[in-house]
Amino acid sequence: AEGKKSENRKENSSGFKKVVELGLAEIIDSNTDTKKYVALHRTAPIGTIMQVTNEMNNQNVFVRVIGKLPDIGANDKVLIKLSKPAFERLGAVNVRFPAEISCVP
Repeated sequence: AEGKKSENRKENSSGFKKVVELGLAEIIDSNTDTKKYVALHRTAPIGTIMQVTNEMNNQNVFVRVIGKLPDIGANDKVLIKLSKPAFERLGAVNVRFPAEISCVP
């Protein structure tokens, strides 16, 4: 599913609309030594809590969006960038992996 982005809105039993996106997740390549589960996302407002699932092993983690993912060529196919602790929690073996991201807007 390289570069394939899709977004679905599912309504769960409590009536909340849940946004589900599929795409690639990547580690934030910075020197920030944070212990927190945080992420950069292209469209989600800062402060949004998202559930990220690694589609390779079904591990998941909740992250808080702390900034925008810059719209540059290198991020072309990337849906979300994760802090090192969140990335490690998902048991990712590659720099990029297919992920499902869901949140309640």
